Order: sequence, then structure tokens, then C-alpha cells
Amino acid sequence: MIFRGRFEYTIDPKGRVNIPAPFRDRLQESAQGSFFLTNFSDCLYAFAADDWARIEERLSRVPSTDRKMNAFVRFFLGGAVEVVPDKQGRILVPPSLRSYAALEKEVVILGMPNRFEIWSLARWQEEIGRFEKEVHEDPVLAREISALGI
Repeated sequence: MIFRGRFEYTIDPKGRVNIPAPFRDRLQESAQGSFFLTNFSDCLYAFAADDWARIEERLSRVPSTDRKMNAFVRFFLGGAVEVVPDKQGRILVPPSLRSYAALEKEVVILGMPNRFEIWSLARWQEEIGRFEKEVHEDPVLAREISALGI
């Protein structure tokens, strides 16, 4: 399931944020009204339920003796919650996830190939600024992007 686009919203004082209609429509097309949120990479990752099930299956195979990977699994799965948009298309982001992603007022919801992400506007601006600088200064990154045929 591919999510496309970038949308800016305001998170309300109760921690509710609108999910873009195209994203809700894509979730409904696959008969999945709910999805999963978790913390990662200074933002929130949102996965459709069937994609989340595959992720959990892969993570269940991490050997219990691998300390670093188990720390990642604890972090990634431990932060996960299932959410269902209300009739207005909003979800309630739990306080722990709002705190992790620094979601206070303005947020950016960004489509990705297998998920969408929820960023604070300030963090998103920092992230995109960092990328724009790197793409001009890092010849390896420029070659990798070129190899994509873009």
C-alpha cells in the first residue's frame, strides 16, 4: 500500500489530528479502518494493519540473544498503538507518542512507500533542510538517487 503526498495539519489540545482523506481512503480500500502508530526516527510511523502484521512476524524472529536488535524491538513494538479514525477522520495520538515526536501544534503527515509518517512541522523542516544540504554535498547520495532513474 503506497501513501502519497504531504499534508499539514494542526493537532488539537486533546492530541487529535486529522488523517488525510486520501490516506483514509487507501486504508478503507483494503478493508482496514485501523492502523498502527509507533515511534521511530524522530517522528511517528503509521502502518496499515496487514503491513504491521508482517512487521511483527519478522520481529518475532529476532533471536533473544541479540541485545541490540532486542532493544530495537522493545522500542519499536513497545511504542506501538492501534488507532481508528473517528467520524471526522481524526485519530488520538497518545501522550507518549506526542512527546517522542514533539507533536505540539503544527504537524506534517507525509506519504511513504509502505507507511505514512507524522512529523512536527519544526522537525520536518530540519529534516528536509538537512537532506537538501546533503544531496548537494554528498556525491554518493547523488549517485544513489540518480541510479533510481529520477
